[in-house]
Amino acid sequence: MEASNPASRSDFYAYQLQASLRKRDLLAGKSIHAQVIKSGLHLCSVFLMNNLMTVYLKTGSASDAHRVFDEMPLRNTLSWNTILSAYAKQGRFDEALSVFNAMPQQDSVSWTAMIVGYNQMGRYGNAIQMFVQMIADGVPVTQFTLTNILSACGAVKALEIGRKVHSFVVKLAVGGYVSVANCLLNMYAKSGDPRTAKIVFDRMRLKNTSSWNAMISLHMQCGCADLALAQFKQMKEHDIVSWNSLIAGYNQHGLDMEALTTFSCMLQDSVLQPDKFTLASILSACANLEKLELGKQIHAHIVRAELGTYDAVKNALITMYAKSGGLAIAQKILEQSATSDLNVIAFTALLHGYIKLGDIMPARQIFDSLRDRDVVAWTAMIVGYVQNGLNNDALELFMSMIKQGPKPNSYTLAAMLSVSSSLASLDYGKQIHASAMRSHAVLEIKVKRKERNKYRNQEMLMQGKLALLDLASSERALKTNSGGQKLWDGANINHALLALANCINALGEQQKNGLAYVPHRIRYVIVIVILKSSLVLCLPATVLNVISFAAN
Repeated sequence: MEASNPASRSDFYAYQLQASLRKRDLLAGKSIHAQVIKSGLHLCSVFLMNNLMTVYLKTGSASDAHRVFDEMPLRNTLSWNTILSAYAKQGRFDEALSVFNAMPQQDSVSWTAMIVGYNQMGRYGNAIQMFVQMIADGVPVTQFTLTNILSACGAVKALEIGRKVHSFVVKLAVGGYVSVANCLLNMYAKSGDPRTAKIVFDRMRLKNTSSWNAMISLHMQCGCADLALAQFKQMKEHDIVSWNSLIAGYNQHGLDMEALTTFSCMLQDSVLQPDKFTLASILSACANLEKLELGKQIHAHIVRAELGTYDAVKNALITMYAKSGGLAIAQKILEQSATSDLNVIAFTALLHGYIKLGDIMPARQIFDSLRDRDVVAWTAMIVGYVQNGLNNDALELFMSMIKQGPKPNSYTLAAMLSVSSSLASLDYGKQIHASAMRSHAVLEIKVKRKERNKYRNQEMLMQGKLALLDLASSERALKTNSGGQKLWDGANINHALLALANCINALGEQQKNGLAYVPHRIRYVIVIVILKSSLVLCLPATVLNVISFAAN
């Protein structure tokens, strides 16, 4: 029976609203709303109206919640924060910011709601800006604020801001909470400070599965697969993330047999079923090892588990078949899905498959239909033309890339220089070299070798890289007061370049007396580099010749 006095009626309706909220009963909430309006309590009870907004938001009727807020004659901070959080979670940042700015007073909940909303939409820079302004305005931060801003810092590798957030964690003495410690651990791991991440982990009194998983991923990122495995074995329980971290880490570091072995152990020792991330990683391992039959078995499991609709799985299947000699099956999978969802790895695998067959046209059709054509896709297509001897097509595509595509990288330019030499066209070569100078391109030569570490009895992937800067432009460094920075950049890439840069600067100084020649942008410099066949830590290079073509 409905109570007679206003206070009792308010309590009665509040109780009913809580009951409808527990049941997620939208119709019951609307019925109570009508009774509240009929009783006139909507004009004086902020408490009831706040509860109504919560019911509408929790039952999926955000529009009704917004209408309740708009019609409220009286509002308190909770009213503002409720609608602000709703706008932020929906990604309606214009409305959220409008509400935020209209608030009589913003508290920690208001600021944190904006930070959470930005995080959920991947706008991490905005989240960090909000936090910085929050601190500047003297608004106290909460544990929830800190966990969200640490996630944002980790996502964009904002290490310095993350360290300042760490100081707030220490100041507020909330580092003992597992959720906060895990966010700290992940922030340092993602931001390139594994040492501090390890310190945070070692100091944690309480650790959950997420803590251990973060350390497994960290060890894998650092190339310490044996430490990751040791960490995995110390865990009392493994979830799907634990297995995925280990399998993906092995795959990313070229330890594909270890990835397959781990996958086999997962199927035998665990009740967990592989998810889309597990399958994408294990298919990648099959592709690298060209294990077509195993890949087909995994494909059969994907069909039974109805996981083939995920883009990551489809791309991994296409890549596996294209690399393992099943190009026809890869083509069928592609025909059954949207070509625009193809990623650059799958496209490159298909391209190489078509190149082996000497049939480049299907690859070009796929390239034209790609939704996101990045520099890797453009370069792969250009290289495909070059490898098939279609130099004119490669040149035409390169010109289109210059006009409408991304900026060419060193691999694109290297391929195009070989095209210009094949076409015996110095003009084209000059244009390509000019493009390299305008983009300050760096020519990178990378060499990889696998060898077994006798101490760890584990196969490790060694990588070497030689990078050459655009020396023809660096003579301007001294005159523009940027020589020091450019020399430092050169030192970070290859110490041998310091001597060359100093020679150019010395020539520039001598030119004042008319005694020197200084290379300029109108002159084109070809540097021929020979690498010794063996891979060592520092790749030795011999500069054979430097030829300059004067523009007449």
